[in-house]
Amino acid sequence: MEYAVASTLVKDVLERLSSEAIQEFGLLWGFKDDVLSLKNDFEQIEVVLQDAEDSHSKEKGVELWLKSLKSASFEVDNVLDEISTEAMMQHLDKERGIIHNVSTFFSSDRNPFMFHVRIGHKVKSIREKMDVIASKRFELRLTPLGSISTHVDVGVGGEMPDRETRSLIHDSWIIIGRTDDMKMIIDKICNKEVGKHENGEIRVYGIWGMGGVGKTTLAHLVYNHERVNNYFESKFWIYVSEKFNVKEILKGIIESIDRRECALPQLDMLQESLQFRLRGKRFLLVLDDVWIEESEKNQWDQLSETLSCGAEGSIVVMTARFQTTSQMMAKVPELQHKLECLSEEDSWLLFKKLAFAEGRKGDNISELEPIGREIVEKCKGLPLGVKIMGSLMWSKRSTRDWELVKGNIIWNLQENNILPALKLSYDNLLPYIKRCFAYCCLFPKGYDMEKDVLVSLWVSNGFTRANGEVDLYMLGEQVFDYLVWRSLISKVKKLARDRYILHDLMHDMARHVMGDDCLVLEPGKEVIIPNEVLHLSSSCPSLLFSPQDLEKLTSLRSIFMYGKMNEGSISQIFNHAYLRVLYLHGIRLKTLPESVYKLKHLKYLNVSHSGIEVISDSIICLQNLQALVLCSCQMLRELPESVCELKQLKYLDLSHSSIESLPESFIHLQNLQVLLLSFCSGLRKLPEGLRRMTNLRSLDINFCYSLMHLPLGIQKLTRLRILSLFRLGNSSGAKIGELGDLNLIEGALEIVPLESVGGFSEAKSANLKRKRNLQVLLLRWSGIRPTQTTKESFRVRHDEEVLEGLEPNPSLRELKIFFNMGKTVSPSWILSLTNLTEISFYTCKNCEHIPPLGRLPNLRVINLSYMDSLRSFHHDDKENMLPDTTDMFLCLQELHVYECPNLVCLPSNLPKLEVLKLQGCDGLLSLPEKIQSFKHLNKLVIFRCKHLSKRCEREIGEDWPEISHIPYIYQN
Repeated sequence: MEYAVASTLVKDVLERLSSEAIQEFGLLWGFKDDVLSLKNDFEQIEVVLQDAEDSHSKEKGVELWLKSLKSASFEVDNVLDEISTEAMMQHLDKERGIIHNVSTFFSSDRNPFMFHVRIGHKVKSIREKMDVIASKRFELRLTPLGSISTHVDVGVGGEMPDRETRSLIHDSWIIIGRTDDMKMIIDKICNKEVGKHENGEIRVYGIWGMGGVGKTTLAHLVYNHERVNNYFESKFWIYVSEKFNVKEILKGIIESIDRRECALPQLDMLQESLQFRLRGKRFLLVLDDVWIEESEKNQWDQLSETLSCGAEGSIVVMTARFQTTSQMMAKVPELQHKLECLSEEDSWLLFKKLAFAEGRKGDNISELEPIGREIVEKCKGLPLGVKIMGSLMWSKRSTRDWELVKGNIIWNLQENNILPALKLSYDNLLPYIKRCFAYCCLFPKGYDMEKDVLVSLWVSNGFTRANGEVDLYMLGEQVFDYLVWRSLISKVKKLARDRYILHDLMHDMARHVMGDDCLVLEPGKEVIIPNEVLHLSSSCPSLLFSPQDLEKLTSLRSIFMYGKMNEGSISQIFNHAYLRVLYLHGIRLKTLPESVYKLKHLKYLNVSHSGIEVISDSIICLQNLQALVLCSCQMLRELPESVCELKQLKYLDLSHSSIESLPESFIHLQNLQVLLLSFCSGLRKLPEGLRRMTNLRSLDINFCYSLMHLPLGIQKLTRLRILSLFRLGNSSGAKIGELGDLNLIEGALEIVPLESVGGFSEAKSANLKRKRNLQVLLLRWSGIRPTQTTKESFRVRHDEEVLEGLEPNPSLRELKIFFNMGKTVSPSWILSLTNLTEISFYTCKNCEHIPPLGRLPNLRVINLSYMDSLRSFHHDDKENMLPDTTDMFLCLQELHVYECPNLVCLPSNLPKLEVLKLQGCDGLLSLPEKIQSFKHLNKLVIFRCKHLSKRCEREIGEDWPEISHIPYIYQN
């Protein structure tokens, strides 16, 4: 890590020393020669860094030299920051017409003369130090091997498959070798008689095995399974880790239920509160990564007793490394499961899925396979190791590269319990990506990381600096995707969303490579503060540092705090002049201490999930601030005008807050690239001059349904990649044609209300067909429309014409249509959507026929809801019968039909169907005639269907013999 930090720092400092602004400032203030000398020292050092990297692990002297270089580079970087900040403040003073008077001159804060003296002294002192470090390279016999490329113009210095291929690979490899384990666990936890205790004690299922064997992955497969979702009324997932704290676990469950902070202080209050919420309900609780000693058994007993209030069939699923932990909690032998390593063949299958994934180039696969099998053998059946090596080898093309990996000496080492495969993968990262990965250890183990937040942290720390015109946030996103592909960051699905975590073993490795640069404070653990700590992370409720300890924290660049910190604890560590990142999660303060606003070098400020009510006008002092995160600050209702003076601000997150409007001067934030406002339910308008913020690339206003309209001129924001909601006004605001030139939009887009669109031509002007990166499209008309203004026949024709004009690109994956009044929701372009995997129609009450969806080759899910007039699946039907569907619906896996009372038939041939849900379909007289041949059908739900409910009645219904083979049947 010393090399990774030093090499990227040297490159960054060289770039800054070469900048026109620093050269000009050196000339102006009389230390031009010192700047040139520093630049010369760094240039001489840069060319020997590769030799230092090759030898530092073998020679102690080189390692110490790298540490000195790193420390001095940070000092130079700090001074350059001071110079840049002073230059920026002087420029702002000129803009505001501020003239420094006599009192200002004698103030140490903004006295130009004092600044000149102080900086001049620092520059000379550092120059002398760097001269010594530069000359030391001769003593260490470091030879020039060329400069190190630590920055890239495009990409991340490593290949990976495209996004769609990566997604398909992830979905397929995750279950390799674990199907039988998953099925057995589900069978047991969904059977209330298995492991039942006569005394009413909660059942516990224990999954145990060594680190990296896939316990958490298996638990996620079980947790997200359809059968489990239907069996349990409620589900909760709690990450426990090394400290088993019953109060924290109880709070976590309550907060999962209430979706807000639980402030109850006492154990008995927490127990009573949870029992009130769970009593009589069948629930599933996953306790992930449990570490508990015999001496802590009383903590488990208290939790177990509390959880016994649930309905029969409730269960706790726990994962642990040791059998003793499983036996202590899961007392019944049949509810204990040792997860074994993968078999040799499954390991090879997993490796091959990644290393030879689709998109792999080269014709030497046959030569690589035997080498690959030897690499797999070295992973000893651990899925984590196999995954990591598979994704690493995908980008290595030559036989020689594969032989080098196979023969690497690391396989024979066991450094600090770090798996060799993990260390090999880390060593193959570019230096700046190593820093990005290692920084993740500042989040607690098991923490749900958000992609946007992590990328913003990397950018604020300067980890993703690049040459050329590369957007740093886009580069950061590529780095993130690359780390996910390499399995260094894990993607998991929680509550139908993708979330990201660092596996425990990855977290341990990140901590290890960070070394003394990082200090992590955890409750109940002894604190040993090394010299020159750069990053501090604390989950302790209070911090009390001695003066001696505070001396060691003067080099801090990052502070992460989690939990209910008091003001005294926070204020104690805010006198760090060079702090770049301040991450305060869940603090209880209503306002930030004024000392925060004195951190003039601060680039990232996060006070998410806090009780903050007011942001002080003093925030104007944070002129280096690039990212401000105020998400889930539900008491925050407005921003001060002073925020609009933060010229460097690029990232602003106000999501889940109570913000009602933004200041009109908000448009002065010309460098803003990311504006997150999702779930701001009170937000009514955006600044009218939003069109001037041409650097915006992300405008997330999802679920801002109080928003009246988007302002005029939105079409000028041609860099937008995220625009989650396009809100049309009735008479004012942006028209749908302003979407025409926004062709970089990706992800999901919702357009509402579409009755505001004039007709086919206006709808076509949105130019949706050119938006190749759009994956999900939601087309929404209003559910309630005034009937006196337009005739029914006009509305029917109008809605059909508008839909016809909204033709999307064939790359679209999901299409959802709400409240369309047309008689046929069947635009001519529908069959061109060959990549469509899911389609939904909601409350299209006049619709009698839907398109011939069976002809869409990749369609997997159909949702039909509240289609009052729907009689059949498409207009080719004759006498209520579908035509021959032998070659149709070949990929359909799920069919959901709700409240379609006049629907009289379903498709007859659905060879891949897994889930069929029917509710409120009184017109249906029978199930598909070939349902007995649906080999993959494992779930059938029939609810309030007049005829079907009777025909399919358990054991006695006329159609029961045809469906009795289906594993899960729910009827009412």
